[in-house]
Amino acid sequence: MKLFEKTIGTTEIFNGHILNLRVDDVELPDGSFSKREIVSHKGAVAVLAIKDNQVLFVNQYRIAMQKVLTEIPAGLIDPGENPEETAIRECREEIGYRPLNMFKLGVFLPTPGYCSEIITLFCATEFANDPKKNPDEFLRTMKIPLRTVKALYLNGLFTDGKTAAALGYYFSLTSMGLL
Repeated sequence: MKLFEKTIGTTEIFNGHILNLRVDDVELPDGSFSKREIVSHKGAVAVLAIKDNQVLFVNQYRIAMQKVLTEIPAGLIDPGENPEETAIRECREEIGYRPLNMFKLGVFLPTPGYCSEIITLFCATEFANDPKKNPDEFLRTMKIPLRTVKALYLNGLFTDGKTAAALGYYFSLTSMGLL
């Protein structure tokens, strides 16, 4: 059996700034039909910023979760930007530094069952002071020693998916001697 669903029709439900919502009518591999609710997302980036053996995080209130989360700097890709440009902009806005040696850690698909969002994960360890605050964001920057971050990660204390994924990539690569 071929694992493929053919889209027969699409109904647009909502078009927003961050995402769009549609319902697709699909034909399943066995010939039957179903509906799929799809969130179309323009994509995002996240940056594991390590400066002076400390990881730079932001604390930000996330209304969907009704609490403050500790996350790595991240943000949406604006039209005309590539992921690297977005990562540099977000670091400047959220932690006040411009990465000088950024490299790609990997790609993270947060919820592929219903959302097209792709988050490109980067790491940077050298920076220039270059703040450019976003007036719409209210967050607090914090630094945590890398050794402490690893212990917190191994104990499952980072619940934000992009942060956990970036740390997983980083600690895996370092344990294999690739970083």
